[in-house]
Amino acid sequence: MISGSTPASTTRTPSRPFSRCSIATERPIGPACNPTVAGRLCLAFGRSRFMTLAASDLRKSYGQTRAVDGVSVVLRPGMVHAIVGENGAGKSTTLRMLAGAEPPDSGVMTLDEASYAPPSVVGAAALGVSLVYQEITINRSLTVAENIFIDRLRQFAGPLGFIDRRRMEAAARAILERIGAQIPVSADTGRLNLGELKCIEIARALSTNPKILLLDESTAYLDHREVQAVLRVISELKGQGMTVAFVSHHLDEVLAVADELTILKDGQYVGTYRTTEIEPNEIHRRMVGRELARSIYPPRPPGDPSKPVVFEACEVAVGRELGGVSLNVRAGEILGLAGLKGAGAEALFAAICGDLPLRGGSMTLAGSLYAPSSPTSAWGQGVAYLPGDRHNEGLIADFSILDNLVMARPPHHGPFFDRAAATAIAGDLIVQIGIKTQSVDSSCRSLSGGNLQKVVIGKCLAVQPRLLLLNNPTRGVDIGARTEIYRIVRQKAAQGLAVILSSEDMPELIGMSDRLLVLRQGQITHRIETAADATEHDIIGHMA
Repeated sequence: MISGSTPASTTRTPSRPFSRCSIATERPIGPACNPTVAGRLCLAFGRSRFMTLAASDLRKSYGQTRAVDGVSVVLRPGMVHAIVGENGAGKSTTLRMLAGAEPPDSGVMTLDEASYAPPSVVGAAALGVSLVYQEITINRSLTVAENIFIDRLRQFAGPLGFIDRRRMEAAARAILERIGAQIPVSADTGRLNLGELKCIEIARALSTNPKILLLDESTAYLDHREVQAVLRVISELKGQGMTVAFVSHHLDEVLAVADELTILKDGQYVGTYRTTEIEPNEIHRRMVGRELARSIYPPRPPGDPSKPVVFEACEVAVGRELGGVSLNVRAGEILGLAGLKGAGAEALFAAICGDLPLRGGSMTLAGSLYAPSSPTSAWGQGVAYLPGDRHNEGLIADFSILDNLVMARPPHHGPFFDRAAATAIAGDLIVQIGIKTQSVDSSCRSLSGGNLQKVVIGKCLAVQPRLLLLNNPTRGVDIGARTEIYRIVRQKAAQGLAVILSSEDMPELIGMSDRLLVLRQGQITHRIETAADATEHDIIGHMA
């Protein structure tokens, strides 16, 4: 029990605008208090009742790095409990310990007041605790239905041991429909986008009929419509009595569904509060330990049409996704691309970075014909690409920070790798970008999400590019790290770098772009010459 803690009310007070809330009325909710809500019947998932999961004074270290240092939290039935904090605050590590993926070094966990120490994720799932990881964990060689029931396929086996695919696909379809995901259950997952893959992971977690659902950045890869669908599902599960823990860097999502939130900072417990009784700015202040600037976006310099065009696409067509698109971007300019998934931005990026051939049209780079035969060719010509999935496409997590930073253009001394030059390059980038690490030789697995993203950005900048392609550059990154990334991108643009930015984060597109193009079904449907004048409503209207 934490001294001075006050039990949370089990009935959420009606939501009200935060502008009317008074910080004077906020009060911490002790994370070790006893549950007062009885479990409820949930016919939809076949459980007789839901349970309370509590943890007290959890600690976890990786080598000399203390990831979690005295964190306490209680997850109650019929409530959504958000865990918030900057990258590296310990949110994901806390969820992994609760889910049996990581054993705590010390601390106590209980499930309905009984001792709880699951030996693995499978062991936790058997007790009704299910985790949706931040990283994509889909096996792309399997179908959607197979991925949902990956470890329980035998339940669909017939008398002769063969899988009854019709029954398995019907069960998978029912779960996907529940979260509003229109994904064919027999689809090849290798052709699905990141948002669809994340929906499959959520469906897989729900397929185990959990009593407690832990969601770690589960909306990070989703577009606006998918996010809203997931938030509706969370609210529905809460109404059925399920216990839900929710981690998100988007505070609007947290405030939309959470009843309580626990703030972590540098691995330590700050406090637990009712979401209706604490202002968003105060949440940010307690997360980062300082006041944030009024705007997280750097000042936008006036446009300069006299600057040279760095990249130009003329009637570019790529596969079935992009047809006849023309655009250009000048030195020092950030060109924003808005559009729903599949609207054409990723296909355009794939063509520019040499990953897909053109079906028609042409491209020029610095005034010369540009037709990269491969990504290596594109990088060699000064075109750097930051992908939307940093874990699978942006870096190699088991490699060191140094190896990842210089892998796109490793320095050589004659035929040999120049370790001294690589160390100098990596050291300079670590300081320049603000990567928090003890050594250039540390494994990337030791880094938080925000620092991992900075490593991928550093890899891009290490080749001294002329053109930088950014695909959702702050996905899964907290507001503090986002602010630093925006500063870096704007600073490099001021030095003459041309940037094309594609993002599902509408405020990011408006706040960072100089000009905006709206893509729909492979075509540019709207051009906004001054992004500062754009509104989310206007952009969404042209996207839909």
